[in-house]
Amino acid sequence: MTAHRAPDAGFTLIEVLVALALFALISGAGFTMLDQVLRTQSRTEGRLERLAGLQRAMYLLGDDFLQARGRSFGAVPVDGRVQVSLRRNAADLREGAVRLTYRLQDGVLLRVVRGASGPLIAEQPLIAGVSAAEWRFFDAQTGWVTDWPPAGQVPGVAPPNPRGVELRLTLEDGRALRRVALLPRDGG
Repeated sequence: MTAHRAPDAGFTLIEVLVALALFALISGAGFTMLDQVLRTQSRTEGRLERLAGLQRAMYLLGDDFLQARGRSFGAVPVDGRVQVSLRRNAADLREGAVRLTYRLQDGVLLRVVRGASGPLIAEQPLIAGVSAAEWRFFDAQTGWVTDWPPAGQVPGVAPPNPRGVELRLTLEDGRALRRVALLPRDGG
């Protein structure tokens, strides 16, 4: 004898359980896939933000060096690290010239901007997560040197700017960055 169901009888408990199990499997797979996509997007956005920050910093560094005033460049060791400074025209022409200093402090490459008379205008963190910064300077007579001004300069006379500056940064994650920037000729 065969059991017949009435057409309006509905679903059996087993059919409902099978449907719920399939729905749970599909939902779990969908959630896992969505979670993976969101994690990948988050990591990618973080890397893109970091890359954009590095590009902005390197552009600013190159722009500052390209606009250096003649005989205004110097590199001084401070606490065992080289600190580079130069004068350039201010973006706000009412200020005239500004003195810029680049230094590594507490794992951050800083750009310190001072007015022509010395007051602090801004201290801008450019790149965080820096474990080391090495500077080299290109002299037309001797090539690349690690000190500026080079040895043998006449005391009391400002030396000409180097022709180029190289900055090598080692980031905390082990990656290395290198930026070479030209400086304008200053007649010396």
